[in-house]
Amino acid sequence: QRSRAILVSVLLIAIIAVVAAAWTALLPFLLGLMLAYILLPVVNFIDQHAPRFMRRRGWSRPAAIIVVYLAGIGLAAGVLSYFVPEVSKQAKVFVEAAPGYLEKAQSLFAYDLPDLLERIPPEIQDTVNLNIQKAVGTLLDAAQRGLLVTVRTVSQTVSFVLGMVIIPFWLFYVLNGEARARKAFYGLVPEPAREDVRCIGIIVDGLLSSYLRGQLMLCLLVGVMATIALLVLGVDLALLLGTLAGVFELIPILGPYLGAVPPVLLALVKRPMLAVWVAVAFTAIQQIENTFLVPHIAGNSVRFHPAVVMVIVVVASEVAGLWGMLLAVPVAAMIRDVYRYLYLRTTERG
Repeated sequence: QRSRAILVSVLLIAIIAVVAAAWTALLPFLLGLMLAYILLPVVNFIDQHAPRFMRRRGWSRPAAIIVVYLAGIGLAAGVLSYFVPEVSKQAKVFVEAAPGYLEKAQSLFAYDLPDLLERIPPEIQDTVNLNIQKAVGTLLDAAQRGLLVTVRTVSQTVSFVLGMVIIPFWLFYVLNGEARARKAFYGLVPEPAREDVRCIGIIVDGLLSSYLRGQLMLCLLVGVMATIALLVLGVDLALLLGTLAGVFELIPILGPYLGAVPPVLLALVKRPMLAVWVAVAFTAIQQIENTFLVPHIAGNSVRFHPAVVMVIVVVASEVAGLWGMLLAVPVAAMIRDVYRYLYLRTTERG
């Protein structure tokens, strides 16, 4: 057992060293694994409901993967043909109009807002301004660090581009051989610990699948609702701002508020009353999300109190930047549940 433990330890150290050295080359495969994790339930469903003769001959799973690929290609073609060009055009318009927006915002802050803030006691103004500056500074630093790391990682090596090219073919083999790979993995685990590893895998899979698929669905629905609301209210660059609102939804708890800031500011520059209606619309969207979407789509997968989630997000943003903000909550939930499982397994009752 001692020799086996030494052998496993050496293997793990070697794997960690290789991953650390070739991280940029392995990043496309990590993205491919995430995509495989999202597509796997769809492939399994089509495979299980395929005609019996196809399952007997082993044709059902490759056919299911091809169907998912064709559907994904069709969806990607639709997105690339309209959505991406339109968002790019609106982003270009925003960049060109940014100096005008800044000039209007400066005049607004210079003349209108001070009159409104004169009635607030000075000590409360100082406290509010200090907290806002700290929060904005923390978020901007985290986003900047995450963006710089991402750009540097992508641009460092040609192997990233090569990896992205071969990902569709590699993903086919991953989806097709998922059952054999799972069986082989459990075969490498010592038999006394095999059932515990299987249970931990079930815990992690349940949390991660519920959280990941739920968050992606929430991003899509919130982005669509925000875009429709902005179009109805007549806000400029509605598709771009709605897309940003959907992307910000990836950040737990704080995301809906961050997604509302750009459209409210843009509407404030155009017409102050319009900003009020935009704020009301985003408040309504958040209420719909919290009342109907989150319980039914995301469920209570992480089972954290919102106050705890805020602390986790802020601490993770300080430690790991943008990636920490995005991944901290599900990782913390997995650590909590795995720890609880291992704690109960090491009691006298086991």
